[in-house]
Amino acid sequence: MIQEGTACVARIEVTEELTAENMGSGMLPVFATPAMILFIETTASDCVKKFLREGESTVGSLLEIKHSAPSVVGTEVFCKAEIIKVDGPKILFEIRVWDLGGEVGHGRHERFLINNEKFMKKATARIDGR
Repeated sequence: MIQEGTACVARIEVTEELTAENMGSGMLPVFATPAMILFIETTASDCVKKFLREGESTVGSLLEIKHSAPSVVGTEVFCKAEIIKVDGPKILFEIRVWDLGGEVGHGRHERFLINNEKFMKKATARIDGR
């Protein structure tokens, strides 16, 4: 059973590959918003892994995130994902992202617990028109 209050913290270093300039989301060599979003989703996904049974995973369904400050190349950035509500298969996370200079971003992220096989059948049927 997925437990409310469970929190995970992850760390990433801003590299040239993770900049807005490189990812096409801006023109400056700072931590790109798409990179921050991926970092958030990975942290939240990793946070629930220990609760999953064989054949289960989670998928992201909603992001309400503010990217509030830049981080330059070489900066260590941290993300805390805390499970604040579990409602059936829906898992809601409070998100906080920061570096040594302070807040980089914050918000909420929603994920759904899914059965991998059923999910993939539904995804395939959606495209195949079945």
